[in-house]
Amino acid sequence: MGCGEEFPITRRLVYLNNASTGAVPASTIRILKDYIEDRCRWMMGEDWLQGADRWAKEAEESKRLFAEIIGAAEEEVAFIPNTTTGINTALSMLPMRRGQNLVTTSISYPMGAIVSLKQRERGVEVRFAERKNGEIGLEEFERLIDDDTAAVLVDQAGWYNGLVHDLKSLADVAHEHGAYLVVDAVQSAGALRLNVDAANVDFLAVSTYKWLLGGPYSQTVGFLYINREHIDSFQPVFVGNQSIAESQLQTNIYERFDLYDFKYRKGVGRFQIYPRYEMAYVAVGNSMKVLLREGLNNIERKIKRLGTILVEGLIDSGFELQTPLDEERRLFVNVKVKKNRDMEAELYNRGIAISARVGGLRISPHFYNSEEDIEILLKELRTLKEK
Repeated sequence: MGCGEEFPITRRLVYLNNASTGAVPASTIRILKDYIEDRCRWMMGEDWLQGADRWAKEAEESKRLFAEIIGAAEEEVAFIPNTTTGINTALSMLPMRRGQNLVTTSISYPMGAIVSLKQRERGVEVRFAERKNGEIGLEEFERLIDDDTAAVLVDQAGWYNGLVHDLKSLADVAHEHGAYLVVDAVQSAGALRLNVDAANVDFLAVSTYKWLLGGPYSQTVGFLYINREHIDSFQPVFVGNQSIAESQLQTNIYERFDLYDFKYRKGVGRFQIYPRYEMAYVAVGNSMKVLLREGLNNIERKIKRLGTILVEGLIDSGFELQTPLDEERRLFVNVKVKKNRDMEAELYNRGIAISARVGGLRISPHFYNSEEDIEILLKELRTLKEK
């Protein structure tokens, strides 16, 4: 199947904007239509609850598929609304105390910086690893992390310049000092090979509308990975129906009220306090099947190959980059330009989708993009540069 057939948006746009919102596979669009048609019939009293079991199973299967993508066990993955919820959940329940510190970076997504700074209310110092020439070396983390560090929070791939962190090395440094590694993987899951078990990550959160190709409906669904060693060691700050033992919940729904006390549910389910948005999990579940069929190794190689072609073309054309040149340290590219928002709009008028970010243009191809897409973009950038 050609990319234009599998990803319909590519028929109309050179779509290089996956760090913003991923393109949606045609098969996922078809499944969304089927789901909505089923629900519309139910609302009109037709075919009442027909297909309900199918959709519930497909939504639940998305957890297994995500676990496969990140190299985890399904039992280590919880449903959450978004990355923000996951990062807040992790940091809020970690045993931070006055006088300790949290280490994050100066290229954190604003949400990550805000959640980090919130910990100051607990008497926790926030330390920022600073970038140099678009990169943050391990030695910068080694300088900041000490025996008073409670947690290290990083984006696996930097949100605006694509800088990729070595999670295993970061985990080793953090754990040596008794700190937890918390990862925002919204800009990497579905694009980079990842094995959270081998990397010894403690917590990892994602939304699903970017590289996992969940589409706009999936902006309110995500996943939280909790290392199996921690699942029963922590209590969530917020609770809901799913936080308690299933037997106690069923008793209170179907028989009688007995909630004069409760015990936490065993396993990762205690952290699933929000209603599951079934349709969106069905959609992203199908998109993850597309990714897994393609193979994450193949996907990462393709993205980095396109990135290298792009980087070389930009440098040859006299552009300045805000992105690491080393292919192993880069997922996508940010090129410095003046009036980046105006240039974003002009490129869109010319049929190219990218994003204006932090003094430049963020260009983020996925596996369905081609070398021709990159050449078209380079040609238009050269033309605009000469104006």
